[in-house]
Amino acid sequence: MTILLTNDDGYQSEGIAVLEMVLAQAGHDIWVCAPSDEQSAQSHAMTLKGKVKFTRYDERHYHCSGKPADCILYGLEGNAIPVVPDVVISGINHGYNASTDIIYSGTVGAASEAALRGYPAIAISARMDQKTRKYPFIEAASFLAKYLDKFIQLVNKDVILNINVPPKPNGKWKLGTIGQLEYLDVVEKSQTKRSTNFDASSTTIGMAYGQPSLDANGVGIGDQLIISLKGGGPPNLRDDEKRSDYQLLSQNFIAVTPLVVHPVMDEATALKLEEIIGESDDI
Repeated sequence: MTILLTNDDGYQSEGIAVLEMVLAQAGHDIWVCAPSDEQSAQSHAMTLKGKVKFTRYDERHYHCSGKPADCILYGLEGNAIPVVPDVVISGINHGYNASTDIIYSGTVGAASEAALRGYPAIAISARMDQKTRKYPFIEAASFLAKYLDKFIQLVNKDVILNINVPPKPNGKWKLGTIGQLEYLDVVEKSQTKRSTNFDASSTTIGMAYGQPSLDANGVGIGDQLIISLKGGGPPNLRDDEKRSDYQLLSQNFIAVTPLVVHPVMDEATALKLEEIIGESDDI
């Protein structure tokens, strides 16, 4: 098959290099178009204003200045990449994209954009072993190469496959569902004083409300509040759903989850909305 590889970790990442090596050894024709630098947690973000630059850095290899989805939108639809792939594979991501992680994932976003454009697509991710600090990239790529002929029969413009591989896979895979994760990230705050070129007490705000006061964070007018996220460890699964991908991964199974690309309406809520408001009520 002719395969286009992309990711959100950047074109120089180890995951995409290992995936290319394994799939090429399996006899596939590999092309690469990945972001110029890391674009993790970009979801389905796209460059709608400004220009996207493609750099050809090797035979059948390009990197893109935009987002993961841009690699597909501009790369294929804009003909920056002179190929029509049989399948687009996004990954191998450095870290899981399981359960509610898929909402934030640039890896899944690129695969979804490919499906929306009519290209069969698969997203694949793997987690690092905390002891050895190594990723199971070979195992993940080998698994995908082994089943690619079967997987491609399942993906289309409406459905992509999302594959996650644990640090020490037990050699088996299972069908996973989407669980809900509780994130343990820590929000850090810092504050800096900022000089201003106006007297805040004499502004309209100052005249209306008196002397400027500090807010709940101790920030005065003209000050800056700087907020950042500090990783607090892997997320927890909120429920004990035995078939969720995250639960399967904790048992060292490879988790394979079909994802519907198009947003699905909650019919129960829609009926309740009509009942409460009325579908044809005047506004």
